[in-house]
Amino acid sequence: MRIPIHLQREISRLYFHTPEQSSRAISRSIGVAANTVSRLVDAIKKSNKSSEELNELDDDAWQVALSLTQRTRTTKENPDWAHIHQEMLRPEATREQLWREWKENNPNGIGYSQFTAGYRKWIGAQRLVMRQIHRPGDKMFTDFAGQTIEIRSMSGEASRYAQLFVAVMGCSNYTYLEAVWQQTSECWVSAQTNALEFFGGIPNWIVSDNLKAAVSRRERDRITINPAYSEFLRHYGAASLPTKPKSPKQNAKAEAGVQIAQRWVLFALRDRIFFSLEEANQEIRRLNIALNERPFKKMEGCRKSRFEALDLPALRPLSETRYVYANWRYAVRVGDDYLIEHQKSFYSVPWRYRGETVDVRFNDRMIEVFRKNVRIAIHAIINEIGGLSRIEDHMPAAHRNVLEGEPLALLRWAKSVGENAERMITYHLTERHDPTNGIRAARKMREISKLYGEERFEAVCTYALSLNITALRSIESIIKNDADLRARHIGALSQTINRTVHSDVRGPNYFGE
Repeated sequence: MRIPIHLQREISRLYFHTPEQSSRAISRSIGVAANTVSRLVDAIKKSNKSSEELNELDDDAWQVALSLTQRTRTTKENPDWAHIHQEMLRPEATREQLWREWKENNPNGIGYSQFTAGYRKWIGAQRLVMRQIHRPGDKMFTDFAGQTIEIRSMSGEASRYAQLFVAVMGCSNYTYLEAVWQQTSECWVSAQTNALEFFGGIPNWIVSDNLKAAVSRRERDRITINPAYSEFLRHYGAASLPTKPKSPKQNAKAEAGVQIAQRWVLFALRDRIFFSLEEANQEIRRLNIALNERPFKKMEGCRKSRFEALDLPALRPLSETRYVYANWRYAVRVGDDYLIEHQKSFYSVPWRYRGETVDVRFNDRMIEVFRKNVRIAIHAIINEIGGLSRIEDHMPAAHRNVLEGEPLALLRWAKSVGENAERMITYHLTERHDPTNGIRAARKMREISKLYGEERFEAVCTYALSLNITALRSIESIIKNDADLRARHIGALSQTINRTVHSDVRGPNYFGE
């Protein structure tokens, strides 16, 4: 199959997530052709493997387990669409139930995915506009309001403007509101995580527009979900349903929720002055509660009561752990030095993967490296341009032997230079918490000694250690700016002045006379 492995895995996840859903529904979610989805689902069924068994496979084993075979096409019967439409107008009617009833009398008829596609096509031909009916717990609609909230600075700097995130449950219209700084991937995922915790459960689908935080790329026949957002969905077992471009009716619930939020919340805050995002969110939470408890005008109850009666019982339980935001980079090449570059720092992977491509998961604390869905390395993030994190187990034996012998060679060299040079190099090789960077500093100091001379380097170390200075940059600055020489000159001049005694200066004997 030509689609990427990670998309095949997403199709598998969505199939096991709701086995009764159609291939076309999965197709809409991730932007892969329905026929392709159908073929992969058939292969999954024929493999007789569970979701857990498939997830444990690496990419090569995955392809072997899901070898596809061509299916023969046959002409099948179609139902009377006018009759189906009349039945769909009844309360609680579903396309699946009507298809099952029709299929019992027409065993050679079309399948469910063709049934739903044919019905949609028939509806389009009638040029009818139908009111959407949302099942309890099925969809959460999300969007950002067009208006923003001004957050002033107490120090007199320019104001910042926060975005208002809106999430609405499809059946009850129960609403969640939150102010965030930007429409970035991190803010988007954080707000969605808070929304799920506010609702106390997980819907089957999360509907959104095509903002970059949700959809990285949209082509005519494929949708690429933002990697960070895709991982968030996998963590909670939910599925994304991006709307078609220029199709506001598909996200009408969120659009209506945005309008209500702007009238009910933003208008109420129009004269309020906020100095922090948290202060604004405290007031938004108060108005959010009031909005959900406000009685409906044309039916009994309110958003909260309908949510508790309809949506909440149908939601799936939240995951045991809260999602921790992380981003992804795909197809990152490993260098011949078995290092990958990330944000101008370098991290090692096992040497046998040199020249390969890997996937990288990262946040502000750690970075993980995956090869064919198997984690091969994990590092703490380095907040230093040009920094290096190399794990000894990642190195081939020959490189480890060189590294183990190099510190001894550096120590022998420093001892030959002088006492303070030895103290300086010993610190970098044995006392630093990051020995890899300690070796790099010791190497650089040996280069400095070759450039300026060992005697001068010993003098610089003496001066630096007297001031408790050990940093490589400081050593470079001292020797380039002659700071140690100036200090030595000032000290010598002071001693000369103290030793000079003029004839006209009264000594202690003068006062004893």
